[in-house]
Amino acid sequence: MKKPNINIPKPKKTEKEKAPADSGAKRRTRETNRVERSDESRLLFMSIIAILIYILIAWTLVAFFSESHTVSLPEIVKGSMGSVFALLFAVLIMDTISRRSSLKKRKREERKAIVRHNKIIQPVIDMYLVRKNMVITPTDKTVRKFRVTAAFTIKDMKDMYGPSELISDVGKSKIQMYSFYQDKLLEMFTHLVEDINFNFYSDLCDAAMKYINATSYGASALEAVLSYQDTMSGTKSMRSVVLNMIREEPENGKFIDAQPALKNVYLVHQMITEQETALSEYLKIVRAIIDEDINELKGKKTALEVDYE
Repeated sequence: MKKPNINIPKPKKTEKEKAPADSGAKRRTRETNRVERSDESRLLFMSIIAILIYILIAWTLVAFFSESHTVSLPEIVKGSMGSVFALLFAVLIMDTISRRSSLKKRKREERKAIVRHNKIIQPVIDMYLVRKNMVITPTDKTVRKFRVTAAFTIKDMKDMYGPSELISDVGKSKIQMYSFYQDKLLEMFTHLVEDINFNFYSDLCDAAMKYINATSYGASALEAVLSYQDTMSGTKSMRSVVLNMIREEPENGKFIDAQPALKNVYLVHQMITEQETALSEYLKIVRAIIDEDINELKGKKTALEVDYE
């Protein structure tokens, strides 16, 4: 089916708001790394000064307690230079090794935290995808349960008020269960972003933030679409009125030309599309992170078990 050209007006943004909302993670990462490098450089400088002072004091004591007492200050400094350069070289090497080891450890800990969170998020993604695909698939078509992205129009959402096809959702409509699990996934992604600093895997944070932003901006429209189930318009229910609007909407319909009640359906359509994009990015990045973790564990199986479309 041809995807409708949805031209949804958006409020003007300031220069700060024009930057991607999810770029904050990258800025925090750069600032954290800058502060850490500054602290490490300061510590290295103080260590070198302490070594110099220690060597000068040691040579001074040697000269003082020697039998001849003829060792001059220039000779002390000259005799100290070899030891100074040797120790300085050793300190720089040890500092480099220590810094790399620390970075590897922190990256490993961040990766482990992401994998741990993903084990909680993954089942919610699966349940979200099934409900989302039921909403965007008419009853005369087969639901592709784990399809992440799909080309669909609002006309494909004409059966969203029908009962869910899953036994666990008995008594609930498709749109109700979609709303429930998209909120659950929003909660999971919010915990992920809040609990991890993302110094090494900021792209995953960006993907999670895209889902959070899409869901937050579309919340009001989804609430309105849900309310149509129990609202009356004169002698007719709003549900039947909206479904008639969807059926009568042309294939190339536009948001700006739609009736007010149908505009909310267009907004939900846009929200689902943006959620799909965010989830596609998240799953691609998290797969790479899990593969990286598997390689380090030398073949221990922790990869994603579901084959997404």
